[in-house]
Amino acid sequence: MSNEGLKPVQLRVNSIVDAVEQSLREQILDQDIASGSPVRETDVARVFNIARPTAKAAIERLVAAGLLRRDAHKSARVPTLSIEDVSDLYGTRILLESAICRELAERRTLPAAAVASIARLQAVPAEAAPREFVEPDIAFHSELTSAAGGARLARIHHSLMQEMRLCMAQVQAHQLIAPEIIVAEHQRIANAIAAGDGDAAATTLRSHLDRARNALMAYLQTVEVGPVRPGGSAPPN
Repeated sequence: MSNEGLKPVQLRVNSIVDAVEQSLREQILDQDIASGSPVRETDVARVFNIARPTAKAAIERLVAAGLLRRDAHKSARVPTLSIEDVSDLYGTRILLESAICRELAERRTLPAAAVASIARLQAVPAEAAPREFVEPDIAFHSELTSAAGGARLARIHHSLMQEMRLCMAQVQAHQLIAPEIIVAEHQRIANAIAAGDGDAAATTLRSHLDRARNALMAYLQTVEVGPVRPGGSAPPN
C-alpha cells in the first residue's frame, strides 16, 4: 500500500488556555467551585502549574461568558445568583423562545439536531455530572433558535445561555426537577412544533421554563448564605 497520497497537515492541539478554561468551566458548572468563591490568577497559576498571564486569559474568557464576574480591581468570583437574577434570566428566555417555537411551528420546521439532542438527554446516566445533562438540554433550545432565525438571533441566544448554564447546573446539582420530566417536556415541545401547533409549542415551552424557574427560586429562598468556601480541586480561597 502506497503512502504517496498522504499530505502533511496542521494538527490542531488544544492550547493550555483552552484546557484550563475547560477545567474551570466544568468545576463551576458541577458546583465544585461554590457560588461566591474567588478564582484568583495566582491560585489558578499555582494549581495548574502555568504562567500567570495564561491563568488570566482563561479567567477572562469565563468572565466574558458570564460564568465568572469581576468588579474593578478585584478577583473574579463565581456569581451568586439572586432570586431576581433567576427570574430575569428565565423570563427573558420565555419571551425569546416562545416566539421561536411559534415561528418554527408556523413553518412546521423541527430540526433533526434538536430531535437528536432529546435522545442525548435520555442517554445521560443518572450518576452523570450536572453539566453532562445541561449541555444536550441547551443544545435542544439552541438548535431550535438556529433553525428559526439568522446569525444575530443565534448570537443573542448564545449569550443568554452562557449565564443560564449556572441556573441549569444548579437545578441538576440539587435535583430540583427529575431528568425524565425535562426529557418529556422537550419531546412535547418538539411534537407541537412538528404538528404546526404554535400555541401548544409556546405554552409548553413557557410551562417548561416556568417549572425550572420556580423550582430554583424556591430552592434559593431556603438557602442560608454561609461563608465563602473553595470547592473541589479548584483554586483555594
